[in-house]
Amino acid sequence: MTKIILGGAGPASIGAALTLINSSIQGLEVIMLDQGKRIEERKQDDSTDKAYGFGGVGPFSDGKFIFDTILGKRQIGTNLSELIGERDKEYLKKTKGQFKYFYEPLFGEMKEVSQERIIRGLEISRLAGIHDMDYIMAHDYHIGTDRLPELMKSIQDYLEQKGVRIITSERIIDFEKGKVYTEKVNGVKEGQKQEYTCDYFFLAPGRNDSAWLQSILKKQKIKHSSRPIDIGLRIETDSNVLKHLTDIERDVKLEFRHPNGDLIRTFCACPYGVVSTDVRKPEWGGLDFCLVNGASSSEHLSDNTNFALLVRMPLRDNGDNAAWGRRIAQTYKEAGVNRIVMQRMGDLNNERSSKPGKINEWRIKPTLDPSLYMPGDVRIGMPARIMDDLRYGLRKLSVPGLLEGLNQDSTLLYGPEIKMHGNQIATDEYLQSVSIPTIYFGGDGSGMTRGIGGAWSSGIRAAEGIIKSMNK
Repeated sequence: MTKIILGGAGPASIGAALTLINSSIQGLEVIMLDQGKRIEERKQDDSTDKAYGFGGVGPFSDGKFIFDTILGKRQIGTNLSELIGERDKEYLKKTKGQFKYFYEPLFGEMKEVSQERIIRGLEISRLAGIHDMDYIMAHDYHIGTDRLPELMKSIQDYLEQKGVRIITSERIIDFEKGKVYTEKVNGVKEGQKQEYTCDYFFLAPGRNDSAWLQSILKKQKIKHSSRPIDIGLRIETDSNVLKHLTDIERDVKLEFRHPNGDLIRTFCACPYGVVSTDVRKPEWGGLDFCLVNGASSSEHLSDNTNFALLVRMPLRDNGDNAAWGRRIAQTYKEAGVNRIVMQRMGDLNNERSSKPGKINEWRIKPTLDPSLYMPGDVRIGMPARIMDDLRYGLRKLSVPGLLEGLNQDSTLLYGPEIKMHGNQIATDEYLQSVSIPTIYFGGDGSGMTRGIGGAWSSGIRAAEGIIKSMNK
């Protein structure tokens, strides 16, 4: 019997588990460990449940699955091309095939992009090119925050029917070659330690645990470096500003550079959605600060559309991008801000803080729960260079045919938004650590990917590597 432990129960481990149990290999014991709960036990209004458990952070996210990049110069959601070149597209197709098996019984046929949408997308690409921007169009399957748990429940049930042992409320605290160490959490025999032996270990923490992973990599002397980190703001505006774009593709992606060379991009557009918060669990190795995010349901929730405007910041070779990003977020807290900072564009343009007493007068109303944000000045913790990039980006996007009207006084800014995927682990082409053989890495927290579909594909690739190793 060959024992394989999957660390985490997010999309990367789901992809790995499906690949392993549907292979021709006999005598496999597959165990999936996660510090959160089973999908049916997770509650959307519980901050810990939102961040951890079967399905990863995904079940309470916007629910966009992206596999096919149709227009643009960059493949969305994955860094696998660094290891396997253009075969990263092949793995996204494999992911789409696994996803389809669960999607269609619940939501109907997975339709391809129509020729009409492609033609409209080409026109947006032309306009973007005129303004020195790259328009990236992908085919996404939007499920919505309200229905995503239903999809994840069907996957969870399928894996268990196929013999995968899913252990929840058990946090991985350490690992080494052939061993994984855990601790019980969530009140179930709280604090009890457990040791597992295994032949292969696949670790796929989400972005919430990238800092924890980095500490383990240093402790175990696992070869790694830092990736560039994405830092910026969540922008909320009248849905009419983006409607002509979101009607073509929900997740509007435009990329361009500041004259100083910094890459600026839009990310995670949520049409008719709501602004939300990103969750951390300090006592589990996470970080004690607030980050902003966005989500949308399968039905319209608001009159607003929100998206992230991010600056990619690579530091010098000896810099620690992730630590630098965390320090920026902590600066907000140290300034006395224990919530998201929200500012009206008109106030930013006039170099003043937004005031709570003025919100009822604003044309665009915030969709984030008032208890989770503080009207103020988003510049309070943001480095000047990044703030300059963001203000430049808001102006550049506000051109006819693209996001005309974005730079209006009524637009709302929330900060900070930071994407914690700053690790770059040295692996072979199957994501196996070059430092400790039999240990594989995947998902966003490891820096392998940048989204649900990409994370899932990394699990497939790692599982194929495990199968290849067993067949030697």
